[in-house]
Amino acid sequence: MKIITHNSKQNSKQNNLISKINRFFYSNGWKPLPYQIESWEAFLNGENGIIQVPTGCGKTYAALMGPLSQIEGPKNNKSVNILLITPLKALTRDLKNSIQLAALHFNKEITVEIRNGDTTPYEKKKQLAKPPNILITTPESLSLLLSNKESNNLFKELSSIIIDEWHELMGSKRGNQCELSLSWLRGNIKNLQIWAMSATIGNIEEAARAIVGMNSIKPKIISTNIQKEIEIISVLPEEETTFPWSGHLGIRSHSSLLKILDKNKSTLLFTNTRNQSERWYQCLKFFLPEMEDKIALHHGSLDKDDRKRVEEGVKDGLIKWVVCTSSLDLGVDFQPVDQIVQIGSAKNLARLIQRAGRSAHRPGGKSKIIFMPTNSLELLEISAMRRIIKSGISEEIRLPELSYDVLLQHLISLACGNGFDPKIEKERIKNCWSYRNLKDQDWNWCLDFLEYGGKCLKAYPKYKKIVKEESQNNNENFKYYVKDKSLIRMHKFNIGTITSDKFVNVKYMKGKSLGNLEENFASKLNPGDTFYFAGKMLQFVRIRDMILYVKKSTKKSSLIPAWVGGQMAISDLLCESLRKEIDICNELENSDYLNPELNSLRPILKKQKVLSNIPKRDEFLIEIYKTKDFSNLFVFTLDGKFVNEGIAFLWALRLAKLKQSTFSITANDFGFSLTTAEDYDFSIVKKEANYFLDNKKLEEDLENAINFSELTKRRFKNIAQISGLVNQNNPTKTKTSSQLQISSSLFFDVFTKYEEGHLLIKQSHQEVKEYQLENKRISRSLQRLKNLKMLLNEIKSPTPFAFPLLVERLKNTLSNEPIEKRVEKLIKKYSD
Repeated sequence: MKIITHNSKQNSKQNNLISKINRFFYSNGWKPLPYQIESWEAFLNGENGIIQVPTGCGKTYAALMGPLSQIEGPKNNKSVNILLITPLKALTRDLKNSIQLAALHFNKEITVEIRNGDTTPYEKKKQLAKPPNILITTPESLSLLLSNKESNNLFKELSSIIIDEWHELMGSKRGNQCELSLSWLRGNIKNLQIWAMSATIGNIEEAARAIVGMNSIKPKIISTNIQKEIEIISVLPEEETTFPWSGHLGIRSHSSLLKILDKNKSTLLFTNTRNQSERWYQCLKFFLPEMEDKIALHHGSLDKDDRKRVEEGVKDGLIKWVVCTSSLDLGVDFQPVDQIVQIGSAKNLARLIQRAGRSAHRPGGKSKIIFMPTNSLELLEISAMRRIIKSGISEEIRLPELSYDVLLQHLISLACGNGFDPKIEKERIKNCWSYRNLKDQDWNWCLDFLEYGGKCLKAYPKYKKIVKEESQNNNENFKYYVKDKSLIRMHKFNIGTITSDKFVNVKYMKGKSLGNLEENFASKLNPGDTFYFAGKMLQFVRIRDMILYVKKSTKKSSLIPAWVGGQMAISDLLCESLRKEIDICNELENSDYLNPELNSLRPILKKQKVLSNIPKRDEFLIEIYKTKDFSNLFVFTLDGKFVNEGIAFLWALRLAKLKQSTFSITANDFGFSLTTAEDYDFSIVKKEANYFLDNKKLEEDLENAINFSELTKRRFKNIAQISGLVNQNNPTKTKTSSQLQISSSLFFDVFTKYEEGHLLIKQSHQEVKEYQLENKRISRSLQRLKNLKMLLNEIKSPTPFAFPLLVERLKNTLSNEPIEKRVEKLIKKYSD
């Protein structure tokens, strides 16, 4: 394969290539956009960078056409020329089709192939023997390739890397995994060009620097003033109410949604969790029996063949409505999609825009999204999002820093392949944005941990994973390798950064696989139990070898699996905008602020004012409500559920120090409640405001308030899996989640007791503080609240703001009465 290189005399050649790209566009009835032309020119000038434009504006061809135009004569190809990394397997098929369409214009012999978890062993072996010109893969599959001894040959003529949806990878350890792979490729291949595609984010310079490395020249950032028009239509309550309904996932209001949806238009109904998608699919099938064959379900726990069938069905027009989760966020390129529905708060702006962009997914198309609130106060969130979109502000997405578990996994991958020189590799890794602050002593600790098992495991040969092999030419240079073939095999089975409870496969007694459930759910089933999964009512027969056997059932059941990780954090930007929105609620007489959402909330807001207050920007609201059985404290911070939970535990501890008591805690995105079964004087929170809002001893108090050791131990379980200390997947036998927890718990206890400063223990502590307790956000919240005027109201009945917290508490209370009926009673009680 011959690759065109750059020099100053190539302007005419560049112009010819640009002209050829233009002809491809015009032949398909398209007109190149200015930012696309700028992208092609930047690439042909040898630059690296990032393309940031809204969803559905032609990013793929902006990034692809420059590299594609450089491939000449694919005869006897022995290396991949263009590597395209994408976060979702679901995206690969459509990317391949788009690339093949363009490749045919340049050279009909250009080959495009996919390599991911669904690729057969035969196809993978064939790709190594005869590499395609263009390889589409995922971060996990790329790491697997680096663990192969053929990786040097496979990439020796690699000229370009394109990263799709980089903003999606950045927010997790998959971003770290991708960064580390890029660092190896940059170090081994001269003149390699890297370009990423991203939706609009607030820290684009950081995103660009992460893909090119710290030592690279300043990356090119290409953006556009294209404003993708987004129309938001909210499903408003049909009847006037003074209490915000917070029922079961919004299904109670299904009739309002169905009235505005067109049965003949292709529709994606996005939910935030797999459990929620199963419930909505069940609801729609029940109320629209005539559409049973035209409604489908799509989430990550369903069988891959079923998901593929749904994707193809939408494209072919056979399936009209799909209830889905983030499995279709970035989605298959469904140009026929006419309607998008978001059920419940999207929690952040980027997710809402991404999902809205699935409709009219083309340059110049107008995106439209229908918002279905699961409780009335979520209308405040969508109102706030309207204003954010109008303002043009974007959210920031941060890469996790110093993830030692991912680094250890990466080093083992390299050692399984062609080995690594520790001096060279250290410099490459410190060139990564996420590891720019890596200390030499921590690097040496990582090497010692992999070579000898660290301080605690030196006596056990199985933890000595890499061995040193000196260079024959130079005694000072050496490389690390993994020599044990069984260890290499085990490592390859466990590459990746996505961890969860162990899954069990669900299969009919005689027939196909339906998907997978978490082992925790399966362990609670008894033979004969019925549950709803994959859009079907199933009866549990038996479980054997991590396979849960079922048969179809005619019995009805409300039992639907839940999956760990279903909760989503609300973003800082949305929290800030929500506080502004609450302030606006004090001025609804001003028509400049009024919109459909706020107008529909008037009765609720009026009731809130009568019973208590609506806090202004310089105020925060606390309500005390007492009954003959309970004392309740309601605190409204508008800082998101995770932060509110943290502050609730903190205040419960500090209250108990003043007067011993037992508190139950409930939290949502708006605030939290503390409840005790005694007459408790909660007014002390105002008298001792400085004590309750103090953030100087925050970490110490939080660790005392919460079972911090247990949280850290559970976090360590994931870190142990990623680092390779504990293997979840075994080619010969499978560990259960309880076995994994026991193994990792033992390591946790040993490392904590006998090795002070163990980096994986240190990382566990840091991740719990940063991602679970959100210490930094809690500290900022306390500081902000300290500067506000506290409004403390003793109320005679629950206010609309407090009502969702009461409902949340009801949902966590054991009862044989449906939650809907209990909430109806509550509404009736407080409406009288």
